[in-house]
Amino acid sequence: MDIVQELLQLFEKQLTENIGADRAIVFWYDAQSEERDLAEIEQALNEKGIKVWKLNDHNAFQTKVLLELEDTESSYLIYAPFAKPKDEDNFLLDILLYSGKYGEFQADEIAIMMKELRIDHLAIRPFIEEHWAFFKNKQRVAKFKKLLPNNPNANDVKQTMMAVLCDAKSIHPQELLKSVVAKKGGMSDNNEALMQMSKYLDVNLFFELIEDYFGVSPKEEHRLSHIIETIVYQHAVSHIDEGVLQVHYPCSVPNICKVFIDDWLKSDEREGLETILLELEQKWNVPQLVETHTYEAFIRCFTFPIIEQKVLDALHELLLNETVLVNEWKSILAERRKGYWYQAHFAQEYELLEKILDFYEWKIIFERDDAPKNEQEWFSLYTEKYYRIDQLYRHIYLLYRKGTNLERYEQLIERVTFWYENKYLMTLAAYTDHLLETRLSKQWNIPSVMQQRNFYQHFIRPLLEATRERIFVIISDALRYEIGMELLEEFQQRLNTEVKMIPMQATLPTYTQLGMAALLPGKITGIKEDGTIYVNDLSTKGLQNRNNILQMYEVDSIALKMEDFIQLTKDEGQEYIRGKRVVYLYHDAIDAIGDSSKTEAYTYEAVENALERLKAAVRKLTGTYEAVRIFLTSDHGFLYQTSQIEQFQKTESLKGEIYDGNRRFAIGKNLTVPAGAIKVSLDYLGIDCEAVIAKGLNRFTAGGGLRFVHGGAMPQESIIPLIEYRQIKGKGRKSEAERVNVRVASIQKVITSYRFIVPFFQEEKVSPERQPRTLRAAFYRNNERISNEVTITFDSTGEVSERQIEVVFHLLEDRYRMGEICVLRLEDVSGRTTELYAEEEFELKLYSIE
Repeated sequence: MDIVQELLQLFEKQLTENIGADRAIVFWYDAQSEERDLAEIEQALNEKGIKVWKLNDHNAFQTKVLLELEDTESSYLIYAPFAKPKDEDNFLLDILLYSGKYGEFQADEIAIMMKELRIDHLAIRPFIEEHWAFFKNKQRVAKFKKLLPNNPNANDVKQTMMAVLCDAKSIHPQELLKSVVAKKGGMSDNNEALMQMSKYLDVNLFFELIEDYFGVSPKEEHRLSHIIETIVYQHAVSHIDEGVLQVHYPCSVPNICKVFIDDWLKSDEREGLETILLELEQKWNVPQLVETHTYEAFIRCFTFPIIEQKVLDALHELLLNETVLVNEWKSILAERRKGYWYQAHFAQEYELLEKILDFYEWKIIFERDDAPKNEQEWFSLYTEKYYRIDQLYRHIYLLYRKGTNLERYEQLIERVTFWYENKYLMTLAAYTDHLLETRLSKQWNIPSVMQQRNFYQHFIRPLLEATRERIFVIISDALRYEIGMELLEEFQQRLNTEVKMIPMQATLPTYTQLGMAALLPGKITGIKEDGTIYVNDLSTKGLQNRNNILQMYEVDSIALKMEDFIQLTKDEGQEYIRGKRVVYLYHDAIDAIGDSSKTEAYTYEAVENALERLKAAVRKLTGTYEAVRIFLTSDHGFLYQTSQIEQFQKTESLKGEIYDGNRRFAIGKNLTVPAGAIKVSLDYLGIDCEAVIAKGLNRFTAGGGLRFVHGGAMPQESIIPLIEYRQIKGKGRKSEAERVNVRVASIQKVITSYRFIVPFFQEEKVSPERQPRTLRAAFYRNNERISNEVTITFDSTGEVSERQIEVVFHLLEDRYRMGEICVLRLEDVSGRTTELYAEEEFELKLYSIE
């Protein structure tokens, strides 16, 4: 009940007592008037027909005239902003007396405040009286009321005052400490928040609360820094030998300290903690200590950033020396990824070295494998395994080029590049040359492999005959196989899609005009002296000619430039494709950059751009135009070397009647075959022409850029992707992705230690049908968290033995009853919303912390 209600009750009681009276007069002598906002009270009384008259040292006679002569009908509150005078000095005593026992309002403001704040324990009143200055401010009281828990006790009141004074989110000791340290002054006892607190509260109450909660031994001086240092120390030594740090801070509840730091680093206030950790890293000489130990001593410690540097240095050296144990380091990096410093400051370096670690693993596989026995094995080895080496090298090179402060890895990048270009590519070149010399130069087609020139007949024609679906075909110039595989993996993550990869053998020589012609319906019938390829005796040069060829086989066909089309509005786009059964969309991002010596250095950046544009195009087609079936393919691939091309890789230019050609091929008649080149038969195409391609990694000395090339038979040039993308409609649609199932693998669900391990089992492999699942796990008692919180991603593609994960939990020290039940709560955070996944009961059987 507030003051207005108290006053209104007093007016009502006076009128009830004075039967027949038409009005009531109430006096209020207010010695605390300077803290009073009378305007609200006056407004509330006026609304009830009660007038407010303010008494001062000079208007007592005027007041008597008002009440007894001028206005004898209205009810009045006579407000005197001073203490009540003695009777003999009170000029209005007669009016006060005839107003009766309800004629004077005496505000018990502490009682009113306690009622307003729902504080029922009278034992708390002396504390509030002692600290009444705090409650005289409306803003402070409003915050206090918001933070104070229901049915508060004396400690709740104290902690709520602390929370208001340090601007904390709640009255929990953890939040109080975070808020205090976040203020100006940090760990100093002259901290801004502590100074503010000391104006209204004994700060010893704060220190005693925090020291008790975190199990810290009290200290006379520098109490705040001692508390923080104890907590950070306990976090650090939770995973390293205590003797390593050469300092010691005892604590009775180490798990509470560890979990507190973990949670703080996940919160919005982590910036202040980051500064503290950096300060303590220097104060405790952690960089020097790290140097005197191997990385294994710190491998499970996540407290200080210098440890991340130590781990990175160790991996860097092992990679340089090629002595790294791949599986061991994959486990180490998976563990490091959970730490704060990894994500906050070292993600670029870790990502680069993780890619190089993967690259090193594939290097071992490649060097261990035997040479392919035939062309089928050459094809399958690349499409199933070796494409990953090209993909990883592209990622590594881009990460290094785009990253910041990665110069110290220059030597490692040079070694990766040397092996990639001088071992891997040259070995693949030797395999390819051998197959060319023994068979492929005479008969390019590999039996049982999908041929690029059969694309329309094999995929498009049957769909036109069997369905009424509109078919989109995206042809991206120079989209080589490894890029297509990356695109496939991205598409597999999309809901309600079915995607599959069909590797195709491109036509040879592997260049744009021939590859584009091969993807059209009909038969390649010739090549003119100007290089124009003809299909069914029609020119394939330009969109209009390709339109004509497409419409010979399906009249409702159209060829467009992809970028032009996807930038149209829905209505504009519908005008182009209304009634069309087949829509060919041509895209040129990679070849446009790579084919020029001025821009070829940005080939890998062009690949990144192409990937984004193709993903955007598919989104637009399936969304705006409700496409059901899309094919994505390419005219040819490419070879790309980041280093300067050596002289021995340059081959004498061709001579003869050259219709078309570049650094890797020539097509025409009466062609010479210089050393380092080989003539290939075009009989498989049925055209009267000759072709000569550069062997190995060679380049002819004339025409185009040197680093980005295509036209030859290397798998990077001649194996191209065909992605069949199908959007699921109707009853088959799913509202969310199917994810792998996870279960707790503990046989005995009993906790006997404050630090314990819980095994989890991923029931299925990750696959296109089953996506990874990310769970947030923690133990709860009575809906209150009592352990650290761990986020686990279940993304294994391995066999049963590889799909179990062990997670360490730290139980907060507390008084647990023997046999008490707690719950392991698993929340699914894989999607946009958090959902409860499962709960498992565990029995607590451990000694309580006293």
